[in-house]
Amino acid sequence: MHRKELKQLILDTLNKQIEVIQNQISSLSEDAQNDAKSSAGDKHETGLAMMHLEQEKLNTKLMEFLDMQQITLKLSENKTIEKVVLGSIVKTNKAVFYLSVPIQPVTYKDIKVFCVSIHAPLIQHLLNKEVGIEVTFNNISHKIVEIF
Repeated sequence: MHRKELKQLILDTLNKQIEVIQNQISSLSEDAQNDAKSSAGDKHETGLAMMHLEQEKLNTKLMEFLDMQQITLKLSENKTIEKVVLGSIVKTNKAVFYLSVPIQPVTYKDIKVFCVSIHAPLIQHLLNKEVGIEVTFNNISHKIVEIF
């Protein structure tokens, strides 16, 4: 597995999410402006308030994705890794994990890769471990097969 390619796949996924959220925010702004021109009364005020709340939620989500994008940009692509650390791709006997940012799994060369934060409970058990080490989490044994 190539960390550079997987990192780019994550960045592409994040960029698509950011674009979708930005489009939703723009659409809500346009709707609010159009609604403001054509309506009046309590229903109008309630509608605008609901749009404003939705816009706040989307802005919060956008900031989270932008933060994840910055974290991903800083991940090392080339450093040789012998222990599980931020930026590692960890193949266990159960799954493949990319210790990066918590987004939906991605498919890399027909392999499902779980993108996880180093703060995830399972990953906390795997941190700083080496190939061959086995940890048990939720009564499931995970043996580290490879670290990229």
